[in-house]
Amino acid sequence: MTEKVIRKARPALIIAAFILIFFGKKVIPTQDGFIGGYDVAKYFFWHAHFIKAQFLSGSIPLWNPYYYCGHPFLANPQAFVFYPTTLLFVVLPLPWAFNLDTVLHLYLAALGMYCFVFNLTESRTAGLAAAIVYSLNSYFVDNIVAGHLTMLHTAALLPWIFYLTERAYKEKQPILFATAGLVLGLQILGGEPQNTYYTCLFLTLYYFLRHFFSPRNSRFEPFHHCILYFLIIPAVALGIGAVQIFPSLEFLHFSDRSKNTYEFATFMSFPPRNFFTFLVAKPQTPRILTNWEYSGYFGILSIILAGVGCIAAKHRRHKWSFGIILSIAITVMVGFHTPLYQFYYKWLIGIATFRIPARCIIIVILSVAVYVGLGVEHLCESRLSTKKYIILLIGSAFLFFCLFKGSSFFHIDVTSKEVLLSIALFIITFLFLIFIRFQKNIFLVSIMLVIVPFVDLYLTNSPQIPILSQDQLLQKRHYEDIFENDQGFYRVNLSTGRMRGMRFKYFGVNGYSPIALKSYYTFVHAIANVPEPLRRHTLSAPLSRPEFAFSSKILGVKYAMDGEELLTAARVMPRATLVRDAVVLPQLEDHIAYIKKAEFDPEQKVLLVSPPREDSLPVLQKNPTPRTNDVVSITKYRPNRIELRTESENNNYLVLSEIYYPGWRAYVDGKKVPILRADYILRAIPLTPGKHEISFLYRPLSFIIGAVITLITLAFLGFIYLPAFRRVIDRD
Repeated sequence: MTEKVIRKARPALIIAAFILIFFGKKVIPTQDGFIGGYDVAKYFFWHAHFIKAQFLSGSIPLWNPYYYCGHPFLANPQAFVFYPTTLLFVVLPLPWAFNLDTVLHLYLAALGMYCFVFNLTESRTAGLAAAIVYSLNSYFVDNIVAGHLTMLHTAALLPWIFYLTERAYKEKQPILFATAGLVLGLQILGGEPQNTYYTCLFLTLYYFLRHFFSPRNSRFEPFHHCILYFLIIPAVALGIGAVQIFPSLEFLHFSDRSKNTYEFATFMSFPPRNFFTFLVAKPQTPRILTNWEYSGYFGILSIILAGVGCIAAKHRRHKWSFGIILSIAITVMVGFHTPLYQFYYKWLIGIATFRIPARCIIIVILSVAVYVGLGVEHLCESRLSTKKYIILLIGSAFLFFCLFKGSSFFHIDVTSKEVLLSIALFIITFLFLIFIRFQKNIFLVSIMLVIVPFVDLYLTNSPQIPILSQDQLLQKRHYEDIFENDQGFYRVNLSTGRMRGMRFKYFGVNGYSPIALKSYYTFVHAIANVPEPLRRHTLSAPLSRPEFAFSSKILGVKYAMDGEELLTAARVMPRATLVRDAVVLPQLEDHIAYIKKAEFDPEQKVLLVSPPREDSLPVLQKNPTPRTNDVVSITKYRPNRIELRTESENNNYLVLSEIYYPGWRAYVDGKKVPILRADYILRAIPLTPGKHEISFLYRPLSFIIGAVITLITLAFLGFIYLPAFRRVIDRD
């Protein structure tokens, strides 16, 4: 029994050894360094602080008040609040959490690819080679450089979903379809909807191609059974991901991505000239973009091995299935560079929601890794015929010619280290092809088929792994000492360090997020007469200039940064104020025009989209007492809860300088009252004279419904898995 377990565990241990060698000493975070890239420094590091603080205080991070004047936090899928490895960020020091999250997902990616290819070929060598090619290529490493944790999460689970679906098809067991749905649900929680979208699209294509190319005696009969079994996968996935899906769909409806143009949807399509980067990983030339979105170098020998898989693989159904998948994925990846994308944009539901078609490269890499496995299997089991061997050598020579021709065409110095490395790898590949032609020791060939691709990717990608300094990230900036000493509820307008308020507890007008509320984005730009940028990670740069920094009268902006100079507003609207005069303007566009008027004072007048119900506020008095008798104070301010105390001898509107968004509920003296949309993007409630205790709570129905569905799905899975676990225990 022990020997059997060791034999089964051996590939997992070998993969772990390769991953540890690849990362080297960077695996262990030091006092001043951990694995992290650009978006970790700008985005995820501060997310982690906020999530950690919220969970440790006993709260769910539903709403974040620290950027974009308050935004739904959990509804942003990139927050990955309920993804399992989020627990690492809650219980561990953040450097350890980031390192473990990154290394663990590359390991999961490799192990999943091994299981998938081993299931297809029954060759451990093929599985190991495919695992190395899939997990250590430039896609993963460059996304580490970019700091795109969510890309790592979702890409790591991709081969597991295909593997479980393949097993489910072969064994025709509903529990395996449910398990594939469970992993797909985890991918939804992993935080990158675009990768999940491509997974669903191409998994569906693979499943039905798999059925079409299978012998009749191994198919589901009849065909509708095939469909019904497959529907278990999305049903379970939607159930697991519901806690994220429902809030995210609500957010999407109100976001700047609710309506996208073709130009937006094809932004950052993969340039055809970047196929040269499959031969030279990082060519230093302005004629080729080396952005991480256009990255996918998977090794010189890997291209050759994939070619062997194409021309010599014995598994025709898998060869043809992934050939079709690969071809379609490339047409999606290149975006507007092919007229086919017009068809996809028009007819593929959901594809217009996403930009950066280049991200479909993950499906290309998955397909190539499968072909590598098929090629390795063939080389381990039989020799190439002379004809196929000659074709392989001619193809390799052609790629070598393309390396030099491309270097000349793109004006790349052949003596640059990037090109020299590729030339050296080509030479190693040629020598290896000669070696396997005459070598009769299959065990030695098998070892080399794993080692050579690893050496290629190690030399190319391992040095690229970035290190961040936590001490530098947490080093206070000069203006943050001012914010810390200035206690109060005000906001700041920063063009850099926009997410640092999540750690240092100050409220920002700006942010750094790929998705934002459309109403907010429109308001801050329209008030300043500044065009909205196409790239939506942050507000337009001119908004931090002195002439625009305080243009949003109603947002309570007190400080702004103009370069290194800290600007201070002459007047700041309080976070909460009692207003006696109201104007009803049903058209939101009229609000912006009204607020732009020099005479508009948000502390004297509130603009409402619709009046309150007649029974909720008596007619405003014509001769009110002086405003000096009005008192409003914030007694408790938490991300999901705001408590206030008011006192007035008149009817008033309590105007809260907080973003209007569904899910917020207001209570006056314990009685629920409606929240009115005020001043285009703010909240207001009517108040009668006297003293009042007021609470605003963020309890979105979308989250509640999603959480209930997810819990029911988990309970259902537990119910169906329990008998299987009992059978395993009884068998042991």
